[in-house]
Amino acid sequence: MKKFILAAIITMVLLVHLPAQEIDYEPYQKDEFPRWAQDLRRFEIVFFGTVPFSFLYSSLGYSLYRYGAHKWDPAYAPAILGNKTPQILTTNEKLEIVYTAVGVSLTAALMDFILGKVSDD
Repeated sequence: MKKFILAAIITMVLLVHLPAQEIDYEPYQKDEFPRWAQDLRRFEIVFFGTVPFSFLYSSLGYSLYRYGAHKWDPAYAPAILGNKTPQILTTNEKLEIVYTAVGVSLTAALMDFILGKVSDD
């Protein structure tokens, strides 16, 4: 079995060094895609690009809100404030954070779309 794996690795290493087929690159033409497809692509780039940040800030904001709502009880302090054993979020709380993050990302993408349409006119 070890000889087979070694032979497979050596074969893959040797195949990597074979010359690749040359491809002629042709840039996209200005009218190659319809405007709605370009707008949709920009919308999804903005949406998926903002999801990690909106999730991070939604999670942090909810953790701080929860800490304050429990009268600053150290057991509810977020981990970012040095709490080694923070209280576990319920499934409902986790879903609220995810829904908030998706809503913020959708809002950002929609605002980008609207501002893009306004500036095009």
